[in-house]
Amino acid sequence: TRPRVSRESTMAPAKFGDIGKAGNNLLGDDYKYEAKCEVKTKLESGVNIKSTFTRSEKDGSIGAVLELKKGVSVVDCTGKLDHKGDATLTLENSTLVPKLKLKADVAANGSSTKVSADYAHDALMTCSSLDLSKSVLAINSSFATNGITVGASTSFAYGKGKWATPAVGAMYDGSNFQLAAKVENLGEKIDVTYHQSVSKDVALALNLAQVDKKGVSLSLGSSYKIDKDSSVKAKVDSTGVLSAVYQQKIRPKMTLKVSGQVNTTKLTQENAHKIGVALLMDY
Repeated sequence: TRPRVSRESTMAPAKFGDIGKAGNNLLGDDYKYEAKCEVKTKLESGVNIKSTFTRSEKDGSIGAVLELKKGVSVVDCTGKLDHKGDATLTLENSTLVPKLKLKADVAANGSSTKVSADYAHDALMTCSSLDLSKSVLAINSSFATNGITVGASTSFAYGKGKWATPAVGAMYDGSNFQLAAKVENLGEKIDVTYHQSVSKDVALALNLAQVDKKGVSLSLGSSYKIDKDSSVKAKVDSTGVLSAVYQQKIRPKMTLKVSGQVNTTKLTQENAHKIGVALLMDY
């Protein structure tokens, strides 16, 4: 079960983007339909290295990303280089000012520069980001008390002098369940998520969403921890798409994930179904 936010708790509330996170993670995480191999290791110098190789589900193209991470003084530095030669550098600091996390993301080719600041108080979480390449300032804030979290988010395109329509959200954390709702574009998009921890091994999630006038979509999913080395997740949505993920630790520091998706309304149609395999190694 998740820790409940209360007056006695000193834990900062969830970020606005994390409202409904438990249910969204169950219904969204791990459902990948690509071929992937990920290798992590740590050098004696303290440098963390992660190499990721992927084969796209859309066109079969091969991709690769090399990531290096190391703490330098009070700054955590992360560098990424992909197979196209695009490189980015991320700098993070959480000690300069108590409860304040600063972050800067810079692309080596100058195409993107973004700085952000997150302030976490006992009952208030405020996050802001400035995208210099897009001339957009985004800010969101959430407040929590007695298991209830409420928040709002908006952005300002200062290059155009235009504010985005605010989004609002609320969440209630019970002892073994979480209920959350978000409203965007003055009600054009409504999203409701429910997560229930049935036991330490079983969880359920439900998502109900309405986007513009396209109608309501429904997703229902469940996760089951088979044993300490294996687990399975499955979900079905209102369009008749059935998805499942099986995860197995096949040896120490090596995990295999197999995912599949079947469109039950197009059983005989070619390319209507998907499968993905991921091998994760951490040495």
